[in-house]
Amino acid sequence: MKKIIIICILFVSISSCTSDYEELNKDPLAATKVPTTALLTAATQSLINVNSGLGYNKTMMFYSQQWAQRETTTRSVYGLSPDGDWSAFYGILPEIMEIIKLNTGEDKDSYAAYGKNENQIAVATILKVWVFHNLTDTWGNVPYSETFNDDITSPKFDKQEDIYPALLQELKDAVALIDTNASGFTNGDLMYNGDMTKWKAFANSMRARIAMRMSEVNPGLAKTEVADALGASVFTSNNDNAVIAFQNEEANANPLYIEFLTQKWTFIAEPLTDLMNSYGSGTASTPSDPRTSKYADPNDAGEYIGFPYGLETTDTFNYAIGDRSLPNATTRAIDFNSYIMTYSELLFIKAEAEQRGWFGTAGNAATTYKQAITASMEQWGVSSTATTSYLAQTDVLYNASNWKKYIGEQKYLALFSQGGNAWSEWRRLDYPILNFPTAGLLNTTEIPRRYFYPTNEGIINGDNLDQAVIDMGGDTFSTRMWWDQ
Repeated sequence: MKKIIIICILFVSISSCTSDYEELNKDPLAATKVPTTALLTAATQSLINVNSGLGYNKTMMFYSQQWAQRETTTRSVYGLSPDGDWSAFYGILPEIMEIIKLNTGEDKDSYAAYGKNENQIAVATILKVWVFHNLTDTWGNVPYSETFNDDITSPKFDKQEDIYPALLQELKDAVALIDTNASGFTNGDLMYNGDMTKWKAFANSMRARIAMRMSEVNPGLAKTEVADALGASVFTSNNDNAVIAFQNEEANANPLYIEFLTQKWTFIAEPLTDLMNSYGSGTASTPSDPRTSKYADPNDAGEYIGFPYGLETTDTFNYAIGDRSLPNATTRAIDFNSYIMTYSELLFIKAEAEQRGWFGTAGNAATTYKQAITASMEQWGVSSTATTSYLAQTDVLYNASNWKKYIGEQKYLALFSQGGNAWSEWRRLDYPILNFPTAGLLNTTEIPRRYFYPTNEGIINGDNLDQAVIDMGGDTFSTRMWWDQ
């Protein structure tokens, strides 16, 4: 019986509903024959609502100090209660797993009407990997291998060091299934419109990301997998970006657009604008990074100044809304893009692989690093002239002797709007240097390295949760990921 978790709307914490493995045994899809195209649309819509929503993504935009909040600053001073519910992530999986089941079952030939069976399975598997990749990078050890076992109602928590190789294998298996000469999903594919060549490139690019993330703890496997993935078909331009646009309707709108209909709470964070203005001779009125005006709107004085990060709510009212920069109007448009993975990120992975001697040669890293920044500029609509000027600045020029700083800072800037990914890369590379808030609500001694397990899990899966906490070495904000050493 499938483990189906109720999808919740995310508000104050990562999410506000509770997971219940007892409820996972009910299959709402069993009563009628649902087209797999509809299942794919539902799954990807749920995915981007998490990836760019006001719950998980907004929290991680705070943790990575790319956004700050003027009111209700609890999340940015780490004052949340210890309940990091993961229902929104697990809630993406029922439709994904149903696609796989229907395309492998006795009636699979009838579902081939929606695209070749193997291609449907491959797409669903790629999305499944994305979900578990983000789950484990947020919580560490999580239910994975037993989650969709019909005979298990209390799934074990797999260790992150076991989940990572399994995810890499799932992506390789998905790529092996893909037939680029056959049809993908006939409709309902909001990301690539049935183009299996692009799905293949996304799978290999994500495999390079996952492999690189374990670079410090399993360099042998990381090197092998990164090199193999980069040597296969991967992103070659921004046209390959894994991105889904929100719809021009409030029911499926950009969550930041919905927030700004009633309130102006979310601002660009001061650590981000300070970093972007730090290169060359940049100032608040004339920032050197041309993406600044793409990420932020100027304040009433025409300056790009982020909101102070980590204040208690009562202190935020000392700053007028017009004095600080809001997110750019484009990023809070109703139909803004939800970026899942980009060409720029893939190039930063390649540059790091070259620098480490894992792919190509170290001498190519500087060139690839420039290409990565250029791809980010192009993604955000920056002119080639402005890009060339930025790349010529002395403190932007690549320095192989301190490559983690240069790749870490520029990758962080390129990952704007991808809160979870930016947070993970900061944890892995330790750049840029972020400041720990000083507000009184803090319940940790450092910027969070992970999120708490759901409180309700102790009731419904207590023994496995207890073992996971032991294996993780604790259930706190400061408990580190396996790969974060």
